Amino acid sequence: MSDNLKRHLLPALILLALAAPLQAQTKAPTAPMANPVRVADLLDLPIVDETKSTMGRVRGVVRTDDGKIQLLLPLGGLFGFGERLVPIPIENVALSGPQVMVLEVPPDRFQKSATWYGSKSVTLAPGETISIDRR
Repeated sequence: MSDNLKRHLLPALILLALAAPLQAQTKAPTAPMANPVRVADLLDLPIVDETKSTMGRVRGVVRTDDGKIQLLLPLGGLFGFGERLVPIPIENVALSGPQVMVLEVPPDRFQKSATWYGSKSVTLAPGETISIDRR
């Protein structure tokens, strides 16, 4: 290799070697992956908050008249009597192992949420498939 080539090639190689770690550090974080899940596989899964405290179990999955998917969380009651169902938007949950985790929503918000009565929505059949994020 000639001295002239070495003189021009060596600084370029050094620059590339220094730039590679910087480029790797500036990559944007990847978003969670949305995967297809059967409704039957979601039913009765525990719903947990971000501290892993169980809030209830998935009672149903519905589609609103504007096309949004919601999970139904039972609240209150005793042995299934007197409870009310509260909808959780699918955008606010992710599968985390064998449970559904509520993301970025404080658990006490659901106590203040409106009760789901079923109007303006359709319950999805157990065989239907929806997309949900995984963590």
